[in-house]
Amino acid sequence: MTDRFSDLLRHRLDVDWGKDKGLLDLNYHSLGIGGIHPEPASNAIIEAVAKLKPQMIRIFIQEFFYVYKGNGEYDWTALDNYMDAVHAMGGDIMATICNKPNALYPQIDEDVWMPNDVSKWQELISKMVIRYSKEKPYVTHWGIANEVNFGELGGCPYKITSPDDYYEYYKITAPAICDALPGVKVGGPSHAGGGDACADYMVRFLEHCKRDGLKVDFVTYNCYYDSAEAHVREGRIVRDAMDKVSPDVKLYMTEFNIAIDDGLSLEEKPYEPACAASLASSILALHDDGCLDGSFQYHIYDQYCDPRLFAPWYSRTRYMARYWNDTVNRVGLVDQNGKTRPQYFVYDLMNKLKGNRVEVNGTSNLIHAIASKADDETMSVMVINYGGRNTPDCVGRLHFEGATEGLYKMKVYKIDDIACAKMKDTHMEELPISEERLAYVHSDFAFDIFLPGETVALVQIIKAE
Repeated sequence: MTDRFSDLLRHRLDVDWGKDKGLLDLNYHSLGIGGIHPEPASNAIIEAVAKLKPQMIRIFIQEFFYVYKGNGEYDWTALDNYMDAVHAMGGDIMATICNKPNALYPQIDEDVWMPNDVSKWQELISKMVIRYSKEKPYVTHWGIANEVNFGELGGCPYKITSPDDYYEYYKITAPAICDALPGVKVGGPSHAGGGDACADYMVRFLEHCKRDGLKVDFVTYNCYYDSAEAHVREGRIVRDAMDKVSPDVKLYMTEFNIAIDDGLSLEEKPYEPACAASLASSILALHDDGCLDGSFQYHIYDQYCDPRLFAPWYSRTRYMARYWNDTVNRVGLVDQNGKTRPQYFVYDLMNKLKGNRVEVNGTSNLIHAIASKADDETMSVMVINYGGRNTPDCVGRLHFEGATEGLYKMKVYKIDDIACAKMKDTHMEELPISEERLAYVHSDFAFDIFLPGETVALVQIIKAE
C-alpha cells in the first residue's frame, strides 16, 4: 500500500548502547530572565519553572528596583520580592549588575559609566552582595553590566564600547564584590554578539585583568540565531581567543535564543515547532563543541515594559516600550500567565536524558541526535529534524546495537505541529505521549519514527519486567 509516508526522505541512526561516552549532563544549559520590569514572577510561573529544575538562573539588577536613594539610604523591598521569587524557581542565581542610581549618576547619559562617588558605588555593590549572597544565599555569580557595546539599545544604561574603559568600570566594581564575600564568582560583560568582535573585546579585557591580578572567573556574551552552526561558530571563536590568554576563565552565553527580530509580532509565532527545534539543535551542537560552560535561555516568561519606570535614568524609553509592548517579543518559555510553549518542553525533555551518554552515528546537518542510558536500564534517544525553516519531513530509522535484551515499554514524545497546536489552544502541564507500546527489544532492535520538519522527538525505552 502506498501512503503519504512512502516517498519521504529516510534517515538511519545507529545507537550503540555498549559504547559509553561518560556522564551526560545538559543542565548547564539553563534559563534567564529580567531587565524589563520589576514585578516578581507569579506562582504559576514559579511552579512551571521549578519543574524544569534549572541549575542556575541569570537575572538583571536593573535601576528600576531603586535600591539606593542617596545619602546612605537603601530600600530593598522591590528587589527582595523579585529575588525571592527567582530563588523559589530553584537553582543558583547569576545576577548582572545594571544599577545606575540618580544619586551617583545625576546625568541621563549612556556614555557616562563612572559614578560621581566611587566609594558610595562600592558601598552599594558591597551591600547588595552581602544581602543576596550571604544573608539571602541566592547569588553565586555576579556579572558586571550587560551588552556594554550596545548600551541603551541593548536594554541597559551603560555604553562602554572600549574594553579598556570596561576594565576601569570592572576595576571599581569587582573588588567590592570580592571583598564583601570572597567565595562568590565575578565576571562580565555580556557582550552583544559573539564572534570576532566579542573575542577581541574579551581578550583585551582579560589581558588587563591578568596584568593587574584582578579576579575574573567568567566572561559572558549574548547571541540570537536560528542556526546551530552560527551559535557554535560564534562561541568557538570567543573560546579559542580566550584560551590564549586565560584558559581557566569560564565562558557563558547569558542571553541565548533563536533569532527574534524579523519585524512581525504575532501571538502564533512562539507556538511554531521550529522555535523548539532550532533551540534544541543549537543546544546539542554547543554541547558537542564544548565551547561553553553554560547558557541561559532568555526569557523564562514574556515581558512588558512600563517606560515610566525607566524615565528617571534612561533616555530611550519609547524604544524600550516599542520593543516590549508594541512588537511584543514573545520569547518566553511560558507566557505572562504561565502558559507553556514549545521551548519549555525542550528543557523538560532534556531532563529525561539521564545517565551516561552512548554513541550515536548517522547524524547530519538535518538530523541531530543524542542518547543516554540510565542505571535502571532506561534507554533514551532525542532526535531533532531541523536544518532551518521549511525543513522537509522524514522517516527516521533507529537501529540499536548492544541493547540489553528484554521486554520494554516504549514512550515517544514529540514537539511537532500537532502538539504545538494543542499548546496554543490550552495550557499544557505535561507534553502528551505520542505513542506508548510494549516491545521486546533484541540487541539489534530497530524501529521507524515519523519526524515532521522542525520536530523534536524523544524516545524512552523503559524496562517492563
